Amino acid sequence: MPEAPIAHATHDAPRRALRADAERNRALILDAAAAVFAERGLEAGVADIAARAGVGSATVFRRFPTKQDLIVAVIEARIAEMGAQLEAALEAADPWEGLVTAMEAVALLQVRDRGLFEAIGGSVSADEHLHARHAELLATLDEIVGRAKAAGLLREDVAATDLPMLAAAAAGTCQVAGGGVSELWRRYLAIILDGLRPAAATPLPVPAQTLEEILAAKARSHRGG
Repeated sequence: MPEAPIAHATHDAPRRALRADAERNRALILDAAAAVFAERGLEAGVADIAARAGVGSATVFRRFPTKQDLIVAVIEARIAEMGAQLEAALEAADPWEGLVTAMEAVALLQVRDRGLFEAIGGSVSADEHLHARHAELLATLDEIVGRAKAAGLLREDVAATDLPMLAAAAAGTCQVAGGGVSELWRRYLAIILDGLRPAAATPLPVPAQTLEEILAAKARSHRGG
């Protein structure tokens, strides 16, 4: 019998272990960067992030040559997490439950990562790759909204871009209350969701923003800051 497959497997094992170590280090760095940026802002140094992750600064720079690369990667990781949750919401048998699941996921992310998002602000607003990833999220939200409307469960004048805005409003109530009631956002999200039912609909005074308008406004805000 030929021995080549055995030798191949023997050589593959160390490579797989190295890849696993590299991915583990990447995840540690991204988690540490998110925490440090949330606590100290973007002025935090790579050495602080490396120390929090338990790796050397050289390891961080090998994966992310600049701090901007690291910031973009942190946001992309959050987008990927949100994308997976929205895809799960889209698969819900009940279109309304899918909408609720999506809104809860978006609100919870904003509650959890409020400090991170405030620190980063519009510093990645010009990144075209992230624009494309945001567009993918919005496309999934649009499908979730379309399913709920087709089932007669969602008012017809709601746009996909409305959902993150409304979820952010619910998430912000925790800050208004002083941050001491971590689940308060759920109360206000429930009120918002009731307002999305067709029976509660009255004409809205202004149209929803597009994704392009939202991103442009964030970029202007960052430049103004």
